[in-house]
Amino acid sequence: MDMQGAFEGFEEDSAPIRVAGVIVDADLAHLDRPLDYEIPDELADRVEVGVLVRVRLAGRRMSGWVLSVRIEHPIHRVNPIEAVVSALPLVTPEIFAAARRISDANVATLSQTLSVAVPARHASTEKAFLEEPAVHPPTPSAPSGLAWADHPAGPALLRRLGEGDAPRAVWTALGPTRDQRLIEMVWACASSGKGVLLIAPTAAQAEAFWQILSEALSIPVGLVDTDSSPAQRYRCHLEAMTGRLRVLVGTRSTAWTPMKDLGLIIIWDDGDDRLRERRAPRCDALDVAITRVLIEGCALVLASYSRSVKAQSLVSSSWAVSLTDDLPIRRSLCPTVRVLDDIDAAAAGDAGTSRIPPQVTRTIRESLENGPVLVHVASAGYVAVVSCQRCRAIARCPSCQGPLQMNADGQVACAWCSKPVNDWRCRSCSGTRLRNARIGSERTGEEIARAIPGAPVLVSSSTHQITREIPNSKKIVVATAGAEPRAEGGYAGIIILDARAIAGRAELWAPEEALRRWFNALSLARAGAPALIAGGVEPTMAQAMIRFDPADYAQRLLDERVALGFFPAKTLIAIDGEPRDVTAAAQAAGGELIGTLPLSDTEPTVRALVRVEREERTQVLLSLASLQAHRSSRKLEPLRISVNPPELF
Repeated sequence: MDMQGAFEGFEEDSAPIRVAGVIVDADLAHLDRPLDYEIPDELADRVEVGVLVRVRLAGRRMSGWVLSVRIEHPIHRVNPIEAVVSALPLVTPEIFAAARRISDANVATLSQTLSVAVPARHASTEKAFLEEPAVHPPTPSAPSGLAWADHPAGPALLRRLGEGDAPRAVWTALGPTRDQRLIEMVWACASSGKGVLLIAPTAAQAEAFWQILSEALSIPVGLVDTDSSPAQRYRCHLEAMTGRLRVLVGTRSTAWTPMKDLGLIIIWDDGDDRLRERRAPRCDALDVAITRVLIEGCALVLASYSRSVKAQSLVSSSWAVSLTDDLPIRRSLCPTVRVLDDIDAAAAGDAGTSRIPPQVTRTIRESLENGPVLVHVASAGYVAVVSCQRCRAIARCPSCQGPLQMNADGQVACAWCSKPVNDWRCRSCSGTRLRNARIGSERTGEEIARAIPGAPVLVSSSTHQITREIPNSKKIVVATAGAEPRAEGGYAGIIILDARAIAGRAELWAPEEALRRWFNALSLARAGAPALIAGGVEPTMAQAMIRFDPADYAQRLLDERVALGFFPAKTLIAIDGEPRDVTAAAQAAGGELIGTLPLSDTEPTVRALVRVEREERTQVLLSLASLQAHRSSRKLEPLRISVNPPELF
């Protein structure tokens, strides 16, 4: 008897078969690898890398993406692929590679990342797409370059994009020139025959960019945002992947679009936290863009009115160049910023320490003679935050511990769960009386209307946003961050109240976020219009606002983080879960354990923060991924692991 044939799977006459490595859509860490499935003969001509297939795993029918196809002699039984779901590949090898890197960098599974990256299949859209003739857009001629002509590096940037090169830049834009310069960058890249992805934080911003690009370019421009239907998302995905669409504008998921011959990725306002995924792998659009630049060799431009610390770190490391206008151009195009300080407060007497000092009302009155005035406030609502009258502790909901707020009728409710609170008692001093800790946009509108009678006052916030353009007339607009409507010809004056409400917070992200909000508001002003900031701003931040130089302040923040050993100088990993499991995971991972703190008063969960040097990062993340796989294989509850958690940075 042939001894080799006595063992199942080792027969000499076993014929080679076609095998597909499939990433099954199962968020299990111990299955975070390609699983082998046999390709039946009847599906051999349809199975290729990137297609969506149907397979069985542990007796359940599940979807998966084909990662590889090969021929081999099987050494054990291989289950067959049951069906090919998509007629076209949905994932390219470059997207597979980028997803793998993002997954490893955030201790997530590849299937979790692909679930974020790949839109849901829409069968009727796919059928209609395959029946249509393939029509590719023409290649436009090169742009004139007039918008970038007065910028020291602008002509070189357009030339390299037009030649198909891959420059990397961080651009601090100015309000009057932003749109035209953005058009010329996209135009220059499209003239090289390559594709462009433009990513914005919100659907409103994406639609605005789509509108200006559609009007300026002679080729079709796609749009994918939160308002897009599944059919629209899937169609844009197919058109971009096959080269029928060369310019695509969208929100954060657009960063994953497999654009054929990708030449340029533009991210607008990269510091906005709405560009970060809320679920695993919790990466942001910038992480995806940088990964795709490294894999596909395309250009990258980070554009905003401000400058994030993360973007500045790319400039500081010489990975990207900084594009800022010269001082004379900034002075000619930007508003004139003034920051109230202690001297101004003393000069105004007792009213100088009020929330709306005399300088603010005077600036509003003078600016109203020339057009509308924008008053930027930190919070929406009537009284956004209330505190204890006796000890000044923030009043919190007895049910969910969220902050309490008060409406115009004096009713107190939780800002998180919306439950009304009638018999509140302070947990610190047992006091029962409340005071206004932070005034919202609605109350601010009432106060300004009383101080300046006769001028119409409009209030815009996330819940009641004004989307129309404000006419060039005598109006006061009170708005929160992101809800500021545009004004015809720009605002004649800008007032920023409650500066300390954001900039004075203890979190590391507070000063960066404050400057982002304020520069976005200042971009809506006319050239030379007065802008006044009240509420307390530290001197270095005030100078950055006055000089209109966010890059210098971002470098200061970066230097502080380097000295403190925080991101992006080092990697911080947050591990959440049961105390015993978190302690074991933190010790097994290595690195420096900064500390452990409780996450909830009602549940026994804690968070451990581990600091890791750059050279140790890869090994520590691999250790944590192995730990998650071990727990998953034993059906233990997975730990929640966040790499550089956004709530800290």
